[in-house]
Amino acid sequence: MVQRTIYRRNCASIVSAALLLALCTSFSKAHAAVSFQDTAAAQSRAPELRAKFEGTLNTKSAKAGDRVEAKTVSTLKLADLEIPKGSKIVGTVASVQSKDAGHGTSSLAIKFDHVELKDGAILRIQGLIVAIGTVSDSDGLGANSVLARGGAGSTPGMDASMEIGHPVNRDDIPPGSTMIGVELGLHFDSAGASELRGVHRDIRLDSGVMIKVALFRGEAP
Repeated sequence: MVQRTIYRRNCASIVSAALLLALCTSFSKAHAAVSFQDTAAAQSRAPELRAKFEGTLNTKSAKAGDRVEAKTVSTLKLADLEIPKGSKIVGTVASVQSKDAGHGTSSLAIKFDHVELKDGAILRIQGLIVAIGTVSDSDGLGANSVLARGGAGSTPGMDASMEIGHPVNRDDIPPGSTMIGVELGLHFDSAGASELRGVHRDIRLDSGVMIKVALFRGEAP
C-alpha cells in the first residue's frame, strides 16, 4: 500500500514537471516571436541618415577597434532635433576578416554609436546600416553596383541587391546592398553592429560608397 502511494506521488510529480517544462518552452517561443516582430517594427519606423564613408576601410588591412566615419549628405529633421548635412556618423570596426583568412569570404562588422553634429554636440545612437551602394555615375547607376554590372545573390539572413528596376541616383540608394559581391545583414549582430560579407572578394569602403543608417537612441532593439 505504501509503495503504491509513493508510486502515485512520483507519477504526479513527473506529470507536473512535464507540464511546467511545456509551459516554459511555449512561453519562450512566444516571447522570441514577439521580440523579433518588435525589432522589425522598430527598424521600419526608425529615421534614416544618408552618408558617405570618410577615408578608406578595407578588410585586407582593417583591425577591430579602428575608427569608422561617414559624413551625412543631407539634413535629417526630427521632432526634437535637426542633424545637418555634413555631420559625422562615427563608430568602430567590431570585427573583421579578410578574404584570405575566410577562405574566400570576407566579413566586416561596423558599430555606429554616435553622431557628431557640426556645432560639436554629440548624439548617442545605435546605428544600423540598412542600405549600401556605390555613388552613381552619369547614367544613375553605380559603376560597381549589381544593377550596373548584372547579377544578384542571396544568403539566408543577408541581402545582396534589392529593388531591381529602381536605379540608384546621386541622392539615394535602394534598401539592401547594391555593391557587387557584398551582402548586408538585415539586423544588428550580438554586439549591436551592422554586418557585411564579401563573397569571393575583400570589402573596400571609401568616399565612393554611400550608406543609409537607421538611427535608434539608446540600446539597439
